[in-house]
Amino acid sequence: MTFPQFSILDPENTFTVPKNHTIYGMVDMMSHVFEQYFNNATNTPLQDRMCESVLTTVIETAPKLIDDLENYELRETILYSGTIALNGMLQMGYNGDWASHNIEHAVSAVYDIPHAGGLAILFPNWMKHNLKVNPSRFAQLAERVFHVDTAGKSEEEVALEGIEKLREFWTSIGAPTRLADYDIDDSKLDLMADKAVINGEFGNFNKLNKDDVLAILRASL
Repeated sequence: MTFPQFSILDPENTFTVPKNHTIYGMVDMMSHVFEQYFNNATNTPLQDRMCESVLTTVIETAPKLIDDLENYELRETILYSGTIALNGMLQMGYNGDWASHNIEHAVSAVYDIPHAGGLAILFPNWMKHNLKVNPSRFAQLAERVFHVDTAGKSEEEVALEGIEKLREFWTSIGAPTRLADYDIDDSKLDLMADKAVINGEFGNFNKLNKDDVLAILRASL
């Protein structure tokens, strides 16, 4: 990954980004945060709150922006959110996961779909597949970001409700939900899985192998 030594971010330069790619951009920046949020470090209360703040800001801003694409203040907020989401600040002290990005890159390599469109489809299914690794982590996200009521529910129930709320949010702003939205069927699952594991098992939150990738892809059809 390459980082500039200095950058100028002018929201006016994003006014002409079309609606679909504006949506993809916001899905991608949220995915960047999720990749860092799901880690195996201990004692990360500040990093957690920073991640949750970026996510909450995007969730609050996205519906307004897609209806007002040349709004300076909304573009400004999203542009800064995207910067914080991937400048390294959020994962100080630990390594993020990045498995979902790896799977999506394999999907895009075969079908040439928009990167964030693939992430919108895959990430909730990655979450469900890895829920049992650390249910409290997913439940914390559900409660703090998606305001899931925890009363009388197990951590796994809270977590699953949060994942569904994420899916509902992305759907509400126009992101795809299934690989079928891009006319992708099960005919090349093995090819995509092979590309994902070309360098062996991957992921820092939980190591994934080819069987894991196939399960996530099948759930995403």
